[in-house]
This record gives sequence, structure tokens and C-alpha cells, in this order.
Amino acid sequence: MDMLYEALKCASVGLRVFPLYEVTERRLCSCWASDTCKQPGKHPRVKVWQEEATTSEDTIREWWTRWPDAGIGMATGRASGVWVLDLDGDEAITWYTEMVKVHGRAPTRGVLTGRGRHLYWTFPDGVEVRNKQKVDKRNVDVRGDGGFVILPPTRHHSGRHYEWRDQLPYQSAPAVPPEWLLELVKYRPPPPPPKIVNVPGRIPWTAKAADDEMARRLRLEPSARQLLAERLGVVTDQHARKVKCPKCGDRSVWWMIHGTGYAKCSHLNSCGWLGPLTSLLG
Repeated sequence: MDMLYEALKCASVGLRVFPLYEVTERRLCSCWASDTCKQPGKHPRVKVWQEEATTSEDTIREWWTRWPDAGIGMATGRASGVWVLDLDGDEAITWYTEMVKVHGRAPTRGVLTGRGRHLYWTFPDGVEVRNKQKVDKRNVDVRGDGGFVILPPTRHHSGRHYEWRDQLPYQSAPAVPPEWLLELVKYRPPPPPPKIVNVPGRIPWTAKAADDEMARRLRLEPSARQLLAERLGVVTDQHARKVKCPKCGDRSVWWMIHGTGYAKCSHLNSCGWLGPLTSLLG
């Protein structure tokens, strides 16, 4: 099997390739670990494959002249214009089949792996697709930015070879992913950590200092109102909740700062009213 020819064919359609340690006829990895390797045929021969993966004919010829039997890895992600859905095993294939029944077929370039399927999709504009495991809590993985997959006809450690599912893999481009699938796999930034408000102890407060502190802290974290009230010497929380702004009527964040003689309307969309404490207690 001419692996150089196959690597060049893949590169000709824009797939950024790099060499992998191949699986031998004895189904062992050709790496230094040999029969103890836990990922036979699935790790790169080049150190910085994310950067070295290429479509350059000269580089590819150099690599496969040096390692003529090397497997073919492909860096997925925006630079290659493709991400891959990895259906690893019968359960994953069944899940995808059921989803297709619900949402409709979306044919695309595919590969038969050692135990499942790889489905190739064009990388979407304006959306991040990163490596992700257990899509929908199943053995369905995503290979996007920062990941790679193995290309045909590389030998799998089972002895089988990766195979294109159709006869025209280089003429037929990956399809645009359907919306339901993209919603499942697109990257969502984690929610911001909860805000932590450090409430200071009782100190001498001027009217301006108390006002600035109240505005800064209470807008960040409403749940800190009670604690801040206690530390600053508010009359009582119960009393405070009964007081409303004489201008806008809001009751949510009224605090009477002990010793300053002032109260301020300071909810999120505050009207900005500021007046003597006594004007609220009459």
C-alpha cells in the first residue's frame, strides 16, 4: 500500500496531514513502547504535530520517504476546514441513526474505523468546535480545534484498515453540519465563577465613602446586602426592606448607613436619588 500516494491525495483537498507510528503486521505499535503501547498506531511521529501538520508536497514526501509505512494523521479544526464526529462503537452508531430518523439525513464524507465511523463536516464560520468527549453522554466524540483523526488506509490495531465510505472521498467535500448537530457539539464558554464580595469590618465612614462602597459592592452581588448592612450598622434589614425610594418607589436595595445620615437609591437601574435618612423615616 503506497502511503505516500495516499497522504498526497489527502493533502490535495486541503487536509493537513502528518505521520503516525504505524501498526505492524503483528498488530503492535512501531513506537519505542512496542507491545506495551496503550495507543498503538494513534500517536504522531513528529513532536509538534499541531504546527507541523501540512499540505506541503515537499514535506510530505520527506516524511513518507523516511517512514514509508507511517500511518496518516490529519489535524482537524479551522485550519483544515473540517471537524469530525467520532462514533466509537455500536451504541454510538445507533444513537446517530436514531437522531437522523428524527432530524433527517445529512450525507457527508465518512470513514469506517476499527470499530465505528468518522463523519466529516465543514468547519462553521463564527462558531468554535473543539475536542469534546461524551456528546450527549455517549461514546460520541468531537475532533475539532486541537485534535486529529486517522485517515485511510492506515492500519487499525484490530488489523483492519481505515476505509473511505464512498468511492469519491477526494471529489466530494464534507457537508455543512445540520443545525441540531452543531448545537450539540459547538463550544460554549463555561459560566463565570460566582462573584465573591469581601465585606469590610466596621470603620469610620464618611457619607461619600459609604455611598461609593454601597454602589460598588451591592451592584455586584445583591446577596451581600444583608451582610454588608450588618457590618456597616444598618438600622435593621427588616426596616430597610420597608423603605422605598421617594422618587422611583424601588424597595430592593435600600440601605441606611449608620452615622452618615444619608440614604441612596442604588438598584441596577437606579434613579440616583440621594437624600437625608430622616426623609425616609417620617
